Amino acid sequence: MPPPPADATRRYVADAVVTMNGDARILRPGAIEVDGDRLTWVGSPDDAVPAAGTDVVAVGGLLMPGLVNAHGHSAMTLLRGAGDGLPLDRWLADVIWPREARLTAEDVYWGMLLGSAELLRSGVTTTCEQYFHPRAVAQAAVESGIRCVLTPGIFDLPGGGAPVTWQDCLDEAAQLHADVHGRQGRLSIGLGPHSTYAVPDEGLAAVAKVATELDALVHIHVAETRSEDDAVRLRLGCSAPELLARLGVLDCRVLAAHSVWLSDGDLDLFGEFDVAVAHCPQSNCKLGSGVASVPSMLERGLRVGLGTDGPASNDNLDLWEEMRLAPLLARGIARDPGALGTADALGLATRLGADALRVEAGSLEAGRLADFIRLDVDDAAFVPGVSAEDILAHLVWAASSRHVTDVWVGGRQIVRDRACTTVDDAGVRREVSTRARRLAGV
Repeated sequence: MPPPPADATRRYVADAVVTMNGDARILRPGAIEVDGDRLTWVGSPDDAVPAAGTDVVAVGGLLMPGLVNAHGHSAMTLLRGAGDGLPLDRWLADVIWPREARLTAEDVYWGMLLGSAELLRSGVTTTCEQYFHPRAVAQAAVESGIRCVLTPGIFDLPGGGAPVTWQDCLDEAAQLHADVHGRQGRLSIGLGPHSTYAVPDEGLAAVAKVATELDALVHIHVAETRSEDDAVRLRLGCSAPELLARLGVLDCRVLAAHSVWLSDGDLDLFGEFDVAVAHCPQSNCKLGSGVASVPSMLERGLRVGLGTDGPASNDNLDLWEEMRLAPLLARGIARDPGALGTADALGLATRLGADALRVEAGSLEAGRLADFIRLDVDDAAFVPGVSAEDILAHLVWAASSRHVTDVWVGGRQIVRDRACTTVDDAGVRREVSTRARRLAGV
């Protein structure tokens, strides 16, 4: 499909539009209108008001909001598959951190560029990233065109490389926020203290102070494993969330990744402080960490999104797989087929994930960001499509990233006919492969 003129109001007409607004409205057929980087109208083509200068593009297929990755370390494409079979503590200490200590900013740039292209081709339009060498991550994200909430990693960098302290990382993150936050369109900057075990208490308190001053998102791993939770309780007699509350971290806008080993009291604390959660079912299962209590979180009204985590602990960046696994785990554990509904599962990957990041995306409604994707529904996965409920069910249980053909971020088409137009995929793969061999000592 040829691109419309850059200065035109664009009306995209599809066989179906899945809005994921508050009512999860489905239009068959449907249309959306885009002006600049925002949606201005969504409805039936029969109700569209003719407007001079509107460029009408018949795309067919199905349009829906772009997916939202609420927790990622996408530059870890450089480490994909490393340390398979190890639990989290040994995986980090024995395999990941030693290799990361050898990473250069240029390595991270190429790793993030490859990760961004992988995300975009699978229909992810927004990703929340935590990693070091943040300027390299930012450069790659901006070049790829993906919407990125970047939270530079903050911790005492282990692994035997050049000494880097949590204070160094915090200073760098604050400077990056001053330099680019709010000035790069699709890029926003928060703070990414790694965890209660990788950042000392005084460091977490300092992060909370800076985050409050900047009104910045704090993105942190919380209670990912039982041993992590046990260590905090042994040291201080409280849970990780209680420690974060004591240190003032929960007074900030917090995104808690994983949140597997939480008590009912911890969940209530999250509700009290409006803490958002990034649920990462594939990574948690691969590392044997456990399964977060997502139904309990949603019952409490918590903001919950889905995350891929990094491609070294997943090992892909396909959020469709997370969207399918999350309800499967919830239903299997509860032995209840209604434990996590189909519409809720789709919401975790779209509107709920955007709300967790406080990004105005994730649904197709006037005023929201024009982040949307097209799926090819001329496929057995979408047969039969008797009712609107069938479409939702097919998207969660039968469809996959292979059905994504086109992707728009902020009204700009980034993926066309399954190809990412902003990234030289073959060239990037070669770069990452060469650099990964060096990191592995091959």
